[in-house]
Amino acid sequence: MNQTFNFRRFGLLLKLEIAEKGKNYLMMGGMLIAIMLMLMLPIIFSRQNSPILIFLHALALFMVVMFGGSLYTSLVFSQYGVPATGISAIMIPASRIEKYLGTLFINLCFTVPFALLFLKLHESTIAYANTLLPASENPYKPIPEGFLMYFINLYVIIQGAIFLGSIYFTKFSFIKSAIGFFLTYLLVGGMYLWQAYYFTSYPSKLVSFPYTSWEVWYYKLNQSYYAGFPPTFQHVVNGFPFFLLLAMWYIAFVRLREKQI
Repeated sequence: MNQTFNFRRFGLLLKLEIAEKGKNYLMMGGMLIAIMLMLMLPIIFSRQNSPILIFLHALALFMVVMFGGSLYTSLVFSQYGVPATGISAIMIPASRIEKYLGTLFINLCFTVPFALLFLKLHESTIAYANTLLPASENPYKPIPEGFLMYFINLYVIIQGAIFLGSIYFTKFSFIKSAIGFFLTYLLVGGMYLWQAYYFTSYPSKLVSFPYTSWEVWYYKLNQSYYAGFPPTFQHVVNGFPFFLLLAMWYIAFVRLREKQI
């Protein structure tokens, strides 16, 4: 099979992917979006500040965006893990790069708008809900920007990890990928937090996540500090999740080639 990239063949492959998986993708995507709306829209009917409604937004971020989006991504190479569809998928007259990019393109068509939809709904629904609250009520406060962007960046990394796991593992790819990512995150996060405590001489309290700033409290001294990254280095930090994503995409393509798909 010719391994060069051909736009016409790539277009036909996309049509085939949509024809075979489009219904399942739409059903799953529609279900996730419906759950997101059910969790996030009740706040616009509120006439008093309710912490539960903000909690539902946080729940939508963790359970729908993070978990649901990764579950969706785990299906991208599902046809190669089942004998009934694996042989026919391998025999499709398309190059590896076309098969890979076709799968990646369809995945991005959902995962990127899905995250953007959450961000837009979170911002707009809270702003609208605040216009309905009486003056005596405290306005709703959105999820802190730094916290929100950290988890969006984590969403980017998770997508890469699950995408890689979907081709690397033949059976139970989502479970194995999720466990592998979770253990890696615990290891990296634990080492990062230990390093932060060590360099700050073990303060009373320290809040930090991997590749984020440090917030440090010394209760006995009645002092607190914020240690952020230098402005020039902040751009490198912001690009780190996308570098990891590109690296995992490349490893996934190498794995695809090793399987001679």
